[in-house]
Amino acid sequence: MTVHRAAPTRRAKGQAKQQAVVDAAIAVIGERGLADVRMSDIAERAGMSTGHVTYYFPSKTALLMLAIQHSEESLHREVVDEVLEIADPWQRLYRLLELSASTGRGDQGWVLWFEVWANAGVDDDLARVQAQLDSRWRHTLTEVIRYGCEQGAFVTDDPVAVATLLSCLVDGLSVHLTLADHDLDPATVRELYMRAAQSHLAPRDG
Repeated sequence: MTVHRAAPTRRAKGQAKQQAVVDAAIAVIGERGLADVRMSDIAERAGMSTGHVTYYFPSKTALLMLAIQHSEESLHREVVDEVLEIADPWQRLYRLLELSASTGRGDQGWVLWFEVWANAGVDDDLARVQAQLDSRWRHTLTEVIRYGCEQGAFVTDDPVAVATLLSCLVDGLSVHLTLADHDLDPATVRELYMRAAQSHLAPRDG
């Protein structure tokens, strides 16, 4: 029996092309930075005409907005699929921090964040997206800390404050890693945020 596969709908084709543009933008912006990227560069990487790219994204800022949303959504799915399945509270927390931290110079996700931070101060729509993504990340971290408290592994009266502190620590250290600070490497950064987590969450003897 011959099985006839349904042809992709026009909407599905459009979504696939849009995704190809976003993937290309993440790669090119990560390599060059937003200021040095032309729509034609993204179009070439995506294998499309510049007209196709500008049809979906009329400006580089609009493209940056969707690129950072896509990048963070990929991280969020990884957190849901992997991190939240880890039963041990400390291992769950460490893995979450590890996934969110920079992997080193040229980390595309973090280069995107540099561009978002640089442009959010003058673009209200981008600032709104940035605030939403930051809020979701801190909420996830807070819930992981609350889980550790419920399991008796963590001790804190203010999970939100600790989550904010650890989030800012990871952000700051990741900036230095992405910029290739010679005094830091991924292993050192991991040790630093682990020590910070332990100092604020580990039960005290006596």
